[in-house]
Amino acid sequence: MAIDIKGVLSPLSAIGTLFEHPRTLTYPEVTKDILVGYRGFHINNLETCIGCASCEEVCMNDAIDMIHPDKEYNPKNTSGCIPRIDYGRCCWCSLCTDVCPPSSLKLDNICIHADCDPDNFLYMPKNIKNIGEDVS
Repeated sequence: MAIDIKGVLSPLSAIGTLFEHPRTLTYPEVTKDILVGYRGFHINNLETCIGCASCEEVCMNDAIDMIHPDKEYNPKNTSGCIPRIDYGRCCWCSLCTDVCPPSSLKLDNICIHADCDPDNFLYMPKNIKNIGEDVS
C-alpha cells in the first residue's frame, strides 16, 4: 500500500496563509466606498410629500405604513400622513420610489443599521429639503 505524499503534505500548505496580508476590513475604522446608485435607507422631502400612500399600496412586503407626524410639513398633504418604513420587512426593491408622484421619496446610499430591538427597525425617512443635496 503506497502512501499518498501529496495528500499528506497538502494540509501543511495552509501554514503559508499565516504570512499573508489579511483580506478583511477592520470595520468601522476602514470602510469601502459606496457605489453610486446603491439602495440604502429611504429619504423623503416632506415639503413635497402629498401623503398619497402610493408607496404603501405598491409595497409588496407591507413594509410601509402611513403615520401622522408631530407637525405639518406640506399644506398640500391632504391626508396629513407620511410614510414610515419597517426595515425588518423592506427588500429595497425601490418600487415605492418609482411610484411616488412628486418624487419626494428616494433611496440614500447609507445602509448600515444594527440593533437587537426589532422596534428600532421602524424608520422614519430622513427629511431633506432638496433631493439632490448630499444627505450624509
